[in-house]
Amino acid sequence: MKKREIVWTHFAAKCLNEIHKYISEETKSEAIANKYCIKLLNSVEHLSLQANAGTIEPLLKKIHQNSRFIIEGNYKIIYQYDDETIFITDVFHTKQNPKKIITRNRKRD
Repeated sequence: MKKREIVWTHFAAKCLNEIHKYISEETKSEAIANKYCIKLLNSVEHLSLQANAGTIEPLLKKIHQNSRFIIEGNYKIIYQYDDETIFITDVFHTKQNPKKIITRNRKRD
C-alpha cells in the first residue's frame, strides 16, 4: 500500500493557528495550546495509509465536494485526497453551526 503525503492547505493551517491562539488565550498557557495543536496534527497521520478512513461530509457533498472528515476532540478535520496526497482543507469546531462548513469551504484559499 502506497503512503500518501499529507498537505495542510493555507486555509486549514490558518484555522489551526486560530485554534492555537484561542486555546492559548483561554488557558493562559502556550504549552497547553501547543500540546492540543500537536494532537490535531498527529490525528491525521493514519490517513496517509487509510485515506478513506474518515466519514463522507454530507454538507460538502451538497456543493459537489468529495470531502471526508475525522473527529479529534471538539474538532472536525475535513480533508480530500487523490492517489498521492491527503489535503487537509478545514478544521472546524463541532459546536459551531454545521452549515458554516459550506460557507467556509466555498471561500477558502
